[in-house]
Amino acid sequence: MSTISSARVEGIRNQLREKSLGALLLTDLVNIGYVTGFTGSTAYAVITPTEALLITDPRYTLRAREESPSFTLVVAQGSGGYPEALKAVLMERPGIKNLGFEAGNVTVASFERLKKDLPEGLTLTSTEGIVAELRIVKDASEVAVIEAAIAIAQNAIQQVKAGIRPGRTEHEIALDLEFTMRRLGAQRPSFDSIVASGPNGARPHHTPSNRVLQAGDLVTIDWGAEVDGYCSDITRTFAIGTPADISDEQKRIYETVLEAQKLAIAAIAPGKSGKDIDDVAREYIASKGYGEAFSHSLGHSLGRAVHDGQGFSSRSDKFILKPGMVMTVEPGIYIEGIGGVRIEEDVVLTETGCRVLTSLPREMEFLG
Repeated sequence: MSTISSARVEGIRNQLREKSLGALLLTDLVNIGYVTGFTGSTAYAVITPTEALLITDPRYTLRAREESPSFTLVVAQGSGGYPEALKAVLMERPGIKNLGFEAGNVTVASFERLKKDLPEGLTLTSTEGIVAELRIVKDASEVAVIEAAIAIAQNAIQQVKAGIRPGRTEHEIALDLEFTMRRLGAQRPSFDSIVASGPNGARPHHTPSNRVLQAGDLVTIDWGAEVDGYCSDITRTFAIGTPADISDEQKRIYETVLEAQKLAIAAIAPGKSGKDIDDVAREYIASKGYGEAFSHSLGHSLGRAVHDGQGFSSRSDKFILKPGMVMTVEPGIYIEGIGGVRIEEDVVLTETGCRVLTSLPREMEFLG
């Protein structure tokens, strides 16, 4: 078993002992990929105190052997044969009396099917966060892949910036950006890209529309690339036109968001809570009169999922920062009728603070 896979499996086994579980069933594909290296679209993984098994179907047997060579491969009879394959695995291991499952990834219908198909006398126990707790602290190899995803995303925006000008639509720009990321090597965008221009910028998660960009718009673009299963997540707000086209209010909002972000990044350090960092940005924005306009959390963990765990939030007082965590820092101000500004960096926690992984300019940039 590879060093990385071995460490992750051992982390799960430690939790099995702590929770008195005989085995853990993984059904969340993100968690399965993290533990096994498998990248197919259907699988189960079963971790016991002495074994690590990957259940998949004939569509993926070659991939499973290549990507997860240290796992015992169990082949289900087609895409509908997973419950039967799992039952066979457990019947062959009568010592497993208590099977943990990922509560957040199992529907009521799936749970009822699990109960029906499992051996008699076996207890199902819901679990939460076993793999998520392992995932939230990244090793050096994971940070390197995230940096590769950041590099593709940054390269892509630099290439499409010439097309961010009056007369183009939000939808066109989003398509340009996503195509360019794929052309540069991304498996896919990390998420559906956000392009929010003018008054649409007041919607933090706006869906790109056919609105045509105009001089005087602020345009918020939130995008990311996925590389080898890891995500980047970046936001920049651009000004369309010349400095004369942008109002004093728009400039004031932008400078407030930028300064809030700088203060928050400077405050990041191991041992602090997620709430501590959120408070820094939130209090600064409030001091400038825009407190009610900062309507979301300051940031989130980033990794195999865009939202890879807890983050910087007013609710994160028990979330303690540790070296190796990769986080976003993304304050924003959104005002109906005017638009919005969000600026987002990706950072990794170090022993004494953090290192900013993104490197695009943060000062207001005028396009078109």
